[in-house]
This record gives sequence, structure tokens and C-alpha cells, in this order.
Amino acid sequence: MSYYDSNGSCYDDHRRHKRQDEEERGLLSEFDVDQSPSVPVPVTGVFNMANSIAEVDVKVDDYDDRVSLLATVEWSPADLPLGITLAALIAAVTGAATGTVIPLTIPATFRIWRRNSSGTTLISQKTDESVVSGIAILGTGGLVTLLFENVTTTVHAVDTDPSKGKNEYFLTIELGNFAPDTTIPGVAPTLLGTITLTPQNVVSYTFSAAEIEDNDHYHHDSKKGHKKDYRD
Repeated sequence: MSYYDSNGSCYDDHRRHKRQDEEERGLLSEFDVDQSPSVPVPVTGVFNMANSIAEVDVKVDDYDDRVSLLATVEWSPADLPLGITLAALIAAVTGAATGTVIPLTIPATFRIWRRNSSGTTLISQKTDESVVSGIAILGTGGLVTLLFENVTTTVHAVDTDPSKGKNEYFLTIELGNFAPDTTIPGVAPTLLGTITLTPQNVVSYTFSAAEIEDNDHYHHDSKKGHKKDYRD
């Protein structure tokens, strides 16, 4: 009588691990990452569900597993009416004081958050910019409106410390920070404060998450001398 025949629970346990190993075997057998800042990322914002573009979730079955996260977002700021004519804008820019910073881009901040039983954690934060793509002369008075280009932003990050069990990941967008003393000469001082970036500014997106087993997951058994006599 074999050891496994005399101990049904051990036999069943090994069969279960065998099935789990077979299910987790895939094309990716070795994975390493070096990223900065490391997880958890220092929080520079507050998670707001209203800014969420997409959500995915992964069930992690081992404490040493990692989760690879990949997001691609096509986005564009809304047109920005300046409320002045082109001639007035040129005159205002020409007469601007030394040190004035005139924005030619709209910054966007993309964040990937993890939410699980331990709370909400920032996994990655990236900033991109949309450049002015044109100046439209609109209306009877020839008022100027700034147009901005469509931008495709990619964020790749690895959660190196997910909790065992269910982990939810959220991709968010919001307006980034302008440089100090940024202003558009000749327009209302409050104009920059009216600019927003929300999921409504997203044209398309893809957000994926993949659980990656620890590199020692399969080597571990052989190092311990396990012969995997799982006996069907």
C-alpha cells in the first residue's frame, strides 16, 4: 500500500496542487521587473470613482505572485474658447510681463489604483500632455478657440505586492498641474481654472491585468526533492 493510499487527504491535496499547477502553466515562465517608484507609490492624489476610466479584477492565489497591468488610453481635451480676437491675443502675448508662462499643452495625470481588503493603494502614476493643434477663428467677432490634439498614452506597471484573494484595479484620469505663473495673456484670469479632464475626454481605452506566478513557483518543488507523485 502506498503512502498516498493510506492517507487519502494527502493524496487529494497533491491532486489539487497538480491541477492548479497545470492550470497556471503558461507561456510566461520567468518574469522580472525594476520600476521606480516602487509599490506602494507615494500618493499625490485621492482616489475618486468619478475619475475612473476602467476597472479590472484579478484573484491572486499565492502571496508571492505579482500582477502586470497595462493601460492604453486615447484622449483629448475639450476645445478652449479664449473669448478674445486673434489680434488681441497677439497684442497681449507681445506685452506680457517677463516671467509669464504661456501654456501650449494641457497636462493629464493617469493613475492605477488597487483596492482590496487592505484598502486602496496607488500602484502607478504617469503624466502626459496634449499640445495645441490649432487656433480656430470662430463667431461673428472672430473670437479665438484653441484646439488640442488627440493623444495616446500607455501606462505599464507591476503590482509587486498584491493581497492574496481578490484585487480590483482602477484606471483614472484627471487634470495635471500647470507650471507656476502659468497664464494666458489677455484672457480672464480664471480661464485656466475652468479646464477639466474626466472620463468624458477619453476616446478609447484598453486596460488589462495578468497574474504572474513567482519565479520560484515551479523550481521550488524540485529543490525540495518533490517528485510530484500525484497519481491519478
